[in-house]
Amino acid sequence: MGIGCQPRYVGPFEGQMTQMFEQVIPDRDHPQSVFPTVEVGHVRFAVAEPENVVRWISTLARSDHRGINVRFANAWNVALANDDPEYLKIMSDEGSVNFPDGSPVVWVMNFTRKSADRAHRLRGPSMFRAVLDDSARAPLRHFFLGSSPDTLRSLRSSVQVQYPSARVVGHYSPPFATADESFIKECAERVAAAGPDLVWLGLGTPKQDYVGTAIAQRLQIPVLNVGAAFDFVANTVREAPPFIQHSGFEWLYRLLCEPRRLGKRYLYGNLRFVVVVVAALIRDRYRHRG
Repeated sequence: MGIGCQPRYVGPFEGQMTQMFEQVIPDRDHPQSVFPTVEVGHVRFAVAEPENVVRWISTLARSDHRGINVRFANAWNVALANDDPEYLKIMSDEGSVNFPDGSPVVWVMNFTRKSADRAHRLRGPSMFRAVLDDSARAPLRHFFLGSSPDTLRSLRSSVQVQYPSARVVGHYSPPFATADESFIKECAERVAAAGPDLVWLGLGTPKQDYVGTAIAQRLQIPVLNVGAAFDFVANTVREAPPFIQHSGFEWLYRLLCEPRRLGKRYLYGNLRFVVVVVAALIRDRYRHRG
């Protein structure tokens, strides 16, 4: 599925993991049918207003009781999906919906979409805060999965102060390990014991996408992948100021703050994203001519 001469990304999730996820994907209506979608680099992204997504998430968690993995994905997800067919399968499974968290993805969506309705960036940390804030209207039981024990303790303290109506029923910091069957089983058991309405997942890409898909389907519960949101709300990592968030260059701010950890993600990932998108635009142009 990859385009160009870059080697295929090989994560620690193939083989046994591939068979596992083929078993948990159910035969159901695709959740992405709730929103119109646009394909960007073989990955479909939903077009929606932030306010509508907050209400949809609350309704999903409160009354629908469906196992859906909600992802706030960006150019790095697209780059990885085009280097790894198994990861592309996870990003396209029937128990998930991908919202665009990344200005480059939104720019491509609006460039290619033939509609007056514009795509909007749905930033994971902002949606995390918005759903917590909506707890005053729609009380929900939240579970935080991922990050370090210290970050989770700081996160719960911050949420208690900033969003007193949000009820956090549990949290778990799993060990740093491959997301194999035992890892997912332990996470699922911790979540099930707490009885939440929804799970917030912060394990990083691509790990959280594999784990989120499995837990959502096993427990029939919404699982929302929000990446660095835990660190931002817990104030353990510096968050970009609002004007940078809205500028389209939050990725550059984060790269400058954490060059070693995020260098590959933003330098290789953004370049790979551009190659994939340009190739797709050229292919579509010649297809229409033919």
